[in-house]
Amino acid sequence: MTPPMSPADAAAVAGYHVNHIYAALLSGELKGYQRRAPKGRWHIFPEDLDRWLRGEAVAA
Repeated sequence: MTPPMSPADAAAVAGYHVNHIYAALLSGELKGYQRRAPKGRWHIFPEDLDRWLRGEAVAA
């Protein structure tokens, strides 16, 4: 498994603004993890970012 990336890294890979990534995380459209919710740092696995970019549904 590859290590998780930050929203800024995900935005750079996806070609989106970081605010778009945060909006997708907060809406549940993009799967991400916070160790200390609700104000912890977001972590996104590259596999989840790839699924989101392909338009696949988020798995629970």
